[in-house]
Order: sequence, then structure tokens, then C-alpha cells
Amino acid sequence: MRILIVDDETLVRKTMQAQIPAPHTVTLADSYDEAMDILDRQLVDLVFTDLSLDDSPDRLGVKLIKEITKAYPTTVVVAMTGHDESHLLEECLKSGAADYLLKPFDEKALTQVLRKAPVVHRLLRKNQTLKVQAGSKFVQHRNLYTKSPAYQAVLETAKKIRGSGHSVLIRGESGSGKEIMAQYLWSLENDSSRPFIAVNCAAIPAQLAESELFGHKKGSFTGATEARAGKFESADGGDLFLDELATLSLDIQTKLLRVLSTGDIFPVGQDVGRKVNCRIIAATNENLEEMIREKKFREDLFFRIKNFTITLPPLRDRKEDILDLANEFIRANNYREKALSKSAENLLLTYSWPGNIRELKSAIDVACVLSEGTEIEASDITPHLVQSAPVYDKVLSSQTVAEIDERALEGNFNHVVAEFEMKLIDFALKQKGSESAAARYLGIPRSTLGDLRRRLQGLKK
Repeated sequence: MRILIVDDETLVRKTMQAQIPAPHTVTLADSYDEAMDILDRQLVDLVFTDLSLDDSPDRLGVKLIKEITKAYPTTVVVAMTGHDESHLLEECLKSGAADYLLKPFDEKALTQVLRKAPVVHRLLRKNQTLKVQAGSKFVQHRNLYTKSPAYQAVLETAKKIRGSGHSVLIRGESGSGKEIMAQYLWSLENDSSRPFIAVNCAAIPAQLAESELFGHKKGSFTGATEARAGKFESADGGDLFLDELATLSLDIQTKLLRVLSTGDIFPVGQDVGRKVNCRIIAATNENLEEMIREKKFREDLFFRIKNFTITLPPLRDRKEDILDLANEFIRANNYREKALSKSAENLLLTYSWPGNIRELKSAIDVACVLSEGTEIEASDITPHLVQSAPVYDKVLSSQTVAEIDERALEGNFNHVVAEFEMKLIDFALKQKGSESAAARYLGIPRSTLGDLRRRLQGLKK
């Protein structure tokens, strides 16, 4: 644990420091002001503070306890006093102190506090994480199961990363389950008190991104009426999941690189850095290499963030999992009496799922409501798929189907489909001029369009 000892008596500070064993790290302060300065610069897990700092009649030790529990809610505070001042100790406990020590105390008493403090710290950390995540679903332990060899390889990679503490980059098409993979990585650490803080970078207004991620000091800008911890500080000791990483501005990318390089965050309005210790799990469906060439993403940040890279296969390459996922979504909707008909299963297995798992879940959610009786039919699913792909609905007219040469089609389904997909992509590129614009026109992510082009060119060779 990171421990701060606050006492105006040098002998007390030095004696306590000598009695605290490794791997605990100890910092010393002899006054209220020095303690607050240290807390501004680094995160602390446990504070021992004397109540009579500087022999002040204002009881600065009591004031320090109140300040810590307000500004640093995951820090465990233990009060120390040389007098049996029951009324002051009661005030300290009501203010948030977890325990107290009566001076002179022996090494055994200190050892007992050190043994209890990590438990209290984990509880405080978990409580704070719940507050930060208020309004969103609390992350649950994930135990992913798959029949797909492609996804099995991904899970094996994830297990190898366990305990390394290195940053992870999750890549994959939109809807392929990047946040679920991030939660799985968190679950593998097997410590529910570790924070998991998820941030959708695309949803943060550009002018608020710095404060949202790194926090701010009171009065640092108009409206900053009190200090606020950022997502990095909230994730200290755990995982910070940065979804849609590529949407961050170059300025914020520079500040993120500094955190990854030094472990220091700089809240808005604060010149002194504060140490944090959290693992970064980033996710994107963008082609970062292309963005680097276009000067839209920092190359040095890319190499720093991709210590370990996990690339999720699209759902069309995980056909072995489609029916299991669909049945899981049916159960999640509390329609346990319903089941997929054969026609529905065939439709799910032959559809290309450009929206991946997210689209599958949405289709099943709708089908559960539309279906009558105990079986979900293909007709209950089809309306949703047609609506989700209007471009293809217009292109695949009866005339198009009638023009297919039956002899050319026989035994060559994949080849015919590939030819048609390539014509669609070529048409969109000619109409719009760039991959990004063509992807928007077709209603698919740019990364999906790039993947399709590479796959189709491979088939033509």
C-alpha cells in the first residue's frame, strides 16, 4: 500500500516508518500543509495522521481527516492521539476515519491496523467505483464460451495477458464485442474490488475531454466550483477502458501519451503531476495505421498503446457461435418458453451480419416481441434485417435475381456473392471517392469496408 504518515514529531514518523515492512511504500509529512501538498501530487491508500498537528488549537489533524475523506474517498484514514480524547475520536470516526491508534502504541497494534487497512481500502474502492458507474450497468465477471476456433485463439491470448499490467488494444468491427472483451480481461484478474471504468471517448465533448479524463482543481475554469477526480484517478488500481480511442483529439492524445509514459496525470488547473496506476484497455474499429498516415493519430501513442493487441473476428467468421448467442439473447429477454425454428436458424446462419453481435442482439430483441407462440420464425427476424440494410434491399430487386445465370450459380455461391459485394464496393467508391465516404454510404464501418476489400481481393487471386 501507499502510506502517508503525518505527525509533527520526527521520532514518531521515523519509528513508524521503520516498523512498516516492504512492499508498502511510506511518505512522511510533518504538517497539514505538507500532507495536502503530497496528496495533491500522488494517490495514497492509507494515511496515519496525528490529531494535534503543530500543537494548533484548531485540531488540524481533524481538519485533515475531513479533507481527505471528502476529496479522496478511497483513501483509508487512521487517527493518532496521545490523549484519550473520546469526543475527538468520535468526531474523527464520524468524519470518515476507519480506525485510531492511542500513543504510545507498539508494533503489534500497528501491524493489526496494517492488516485491516487493505480490506477497508478495497471496500472504499468498490463503493467509489459503484458511484462513478451510477446510472450504468455495473460490470460483471465474464466467463466467455465459444465454439469458434477463431475466437478461442482470442481468448487464449487474453489469458496470456493476465497479470502483466500492460496496456491492451482491442481491434474489431463495430458491434463485435470490444467492451465485452475488455470486461473479460478485467475478470481474468479475479479481483472484484479492482475498478473497471469505461469511457466512450466519442461521447465526450472535445472541450470537456481533458477534465473528464484527468480531473480538475476547484476554480480552474468557469463552473469548476469544486475539485473533481477524472476517470484515470477513479480507475487507479484497476482498468480504464477507452472505447472509440481514435475519436480523441491530437491534443488529448498527447496528454494520454504522457500518462502512459510517466504514470502522471495533470488535473486541469494543477501544475504538479499526480501518480496513478491503472491499466489502459483501448478499443477502436478504425484503421489506425491509415489515420497515422493522415496525421489524425499519433504514431508514438499507437506504439505505446499496442503492447498487446487483440483483434476480434467479425460474427460472420464465428458462425459456430451464432445460434448459442441468439439463444442467450432470448433467455436474457426472459422469453425462456420461446425457441428458434429451423427457418429462423437457417436465416441467422446465412445472413452476413454487417453489424455483428450488436445487430444480432437487436434482431433477436425485436423477434422476441414480434413472434407469436413458442417458436421464433424467420419472418419475425427478417423485417429487422431488411430495415438495417436499406441499400442492399434496393439493389437486390427481383430483376437482379432473375438475371442470375443458374448454371453459373450452381456450386459457386460464395464466388457469386463475392463478385456482387465487389461490385457494390466499386460502385460506392466511384460515387463517393474515398473509403470513409463509401463506408458511410453503404452503412458499414470503414474498417469493415477495408476488411471486405482485402478478403475479396484475396479470393480473386
